[in-house]
Amino acid sequence: MKKKNIIIIIVIAAVIILPVIWYFLPKRFGRFIKTEDVASIEVRDGNTGTHFYITDPEDIKYIVENIKSHPMKRGKVSLFYMGTSFHLWYLNSNGKVLTDFIVNGECAIRKDPFFYSCDGGLCFDYLKELSKNNK
Repeated sequence: MKKKNIIIIIVIAAVIILPVIWYFLPKRFGRFIKTEDVASIEVRDGNTGTHFYITDPEDIKYIVENIKSHPMKRGKVSLFYMGTSFHLWYLNSNGKVLTDFIVNGECAIRKDPFFYSCDGGLCFDYLKELSKNNK
């Protein structure tokens, strides 16, 4: 009987501790996506309503590597929040979506169900310039 109780305690501890560890581990967006696999990036600018595609390999490389290089911390729950800055979809050569997320600022990304933050340095201004050039 004692062995059964120990197993139950271990299972309960794992069910409680593992999600807590997962929550606090940093996330890297597109970590397993190779830059050369991204043929284009679809962008919807929620500030202006413009919608465009980034197809220049240098722009794609800069954006993918920039976002991938920043470890993000999970923050509050993002469900039921509306409004976006730049919604990005990484597309492969067949048009299949590899990943998508929202860049909300220099240090903020939203991917439901959470907001994520970093110390800054995301390519937000770069995306703003690309958006101006694609009006």
